[in-house]
Amino acid sequence: MKTREKNQNKRRLSAESILAFKKELKALAFEPIYGESIKEIAAKLTAQIEKLAEEYGYEIIFSEKSEVEIEGDIYYFDYIIKVKTKHNGVRKMKVRVQYIMYDQNYWVGLITEVR
Repeated sequence: MKTREKNQNKRRLSAESILAFKKELKALAFEPIYGESIKEIAAKLTAQIEKLAEEYGYEIIFSEKSEVEIEGDIYYFDYIIKVKTKHNGVRKMKVRVQYIMYDQNYWVGLITEVR
């Protein structure tokens, strides 16, 4: 019984920390990222997510492709992120980022959803 209880406690701790990680990612939604291109903003966003993951001791694997929706000068990118945790292996998360052209060649990127 003790081994089973230990395993359950490990799962709870890991689940709680992934929830905290998700909450911090959602908090990044209030910090817009500015740049001259979508590529530049995506690089800055990737660096922020990797830095946050390091604080939790996680490893992040970004997908090569993303789903894209376009509405005028607004682009929505859905990124699939794999988070390697210490106890539970790999968890998938979906991060939706909105890119808006606000000047002739200037863009702003915002995280709008984390699932």
